[in-house]
Amino acid sequence: MKVTVEDVSPVQKRMKVELPVETVSRAFGDVYNEYRKQASVRGFRKGKAPNTILAREYGPQIKGDVLERLIQQTISDAIKEAGVVMVLEPLLEDAGDLNERKPFTYSVLMDIVPEFELGEYKGIKLVKPPVEVTDEELEEQLQALRRNFGTVEPLEEDRPVQDGDVAIIDVTAEVDGEELEDLEQEDMYIEVGAKNFNEKFEKALVGMSKGDEKDIEITYPDDAVNAKVAGKTVKYHVTLKDIQKRDLPDLDDEFAKRIGSQFKTIEDVRERLREQIAKDKQEAVESMLRNQLFDSLMKDVDFPVPDRLVEKKLDQMIDNVAGHMQERGVDLERAGLDETRLREKMHDDAVKQVRLELILDKIAEAENISIPTEELQGYAQYVETQYKDMNVSKEELQSAVFDTVLPKLRAQKTVDFLLEQAETVDPPEEDEADDGEKQG
Repeated sequence: MKVTVEDVSPVQKRMKVELPVETVSRAFGDVYNEYRKQASVRGFRKGKAPNTILAREYGPQIKGDVLERLIQQTISDAIKEAGVVMVLEPLLEDAGDLNERKPFTYSVLMDIVPEFELGEYKGIKLVKPPVEVTDEELEEQLQALRRNFGTVEPLEEDRPVQDGDVAIIDVTAEVDGEELEDLEQEDMYIEVGAKNFNEKFEKALVGMSKGDEKDIEITYPDDAVNAKVAGKTVKYHVTLKDIQKRDLPDLDDEFAKRIGSQFKTIEDVRERLREQIAKDKQEAVESMLRNQLFDSLMKDVDFPVPDRLVEKKLDQMIDNVAGHMQERGVDLERAGLDETRLREKMHDDAVKQVRLELILDKIAEAENISIPTEELQGYAQYVETQYKDMNVSKEELQSAVFDTVLPKLRAQKTVDFLLEQAETVDPPEEDEADDGEKQG
């Protein structure tokens, strides 16, 4: 076997493998014997058909099996001989003419870990804001709780739509005179001013009365994910069918008991909300510290990343979006989300994530950070339990744990290590910050 390697780019190499005729002939012989045992050929007893007849009857299939066999049997040794460390499985690029009496050559593309120098990753300064719960934040959560427990009642008085009302509308839509059926809807409920749909659209409903019809034009940005409306002005034709209003409960002890048996007074609710807000803000601060850490790690480190690794990351990101949509009972197409545009919008984020993962992996290597065998086995057993009723082999599950779970665990352990090594500082005082801006 002759192996040669050439550079394609800083993150990709091409490996050419030339196999001697003896290896090729042996593979053909093995495949012929397998076909001979199974094939039924007219005029020959099973197991007695000669190679020439098998080649005539099953030529393309035999060549395909020989090709697969030759690559599977030789590629591992070829990679070892080449001494290349890959980040993905090699990709077959080209296969030469396959003839049992001639040498055979194939080439694969190998995506490799890019070479780069780590910046300083210990003692990074991180700005950590204090976790404080304001009265305004508490009041906002109380009002949200009131809305959740409120009821929507028919409007008794005869008046136009006001902010806070629930408008029930029929909507049609068109762009340049062409109807967009995906955006049409009957009996659509919109809470005016809640900004759950489109702020301009909601404001345009204010002042409409029952039975009124109105055209509302909304211009969408060029980079809108919905390709059907991106960069276009959509004319919505709205018919107001009904107006309802929210009847909000009083913030008293009776309301507290409605929320749950653990609450006796409205002060109990306030205290629980205050605790939850503090917990949420603490989690937000921890997320902010991680993002500061990531920004610092990548600030002075720039290197190319393998395109296939980016595409794999994009696949994961799209799957996550699709999964969240399915949980809400819709798919990407029904939501007007074009996968191609999503990939374009997410591409830069995917590159950053891949680059960050490579940096964390290099730090883990430098600091000898690893996952204990018993911990990994625990995750493997958990995964096996989760998929025990599915037709998935134990080997496939173990491979999935090794390929996906292990890198995530190692990355998280590396991040924890870096946060322990980091130095947290208080945010600058407002006066200091203002002075800094003036000087800048």
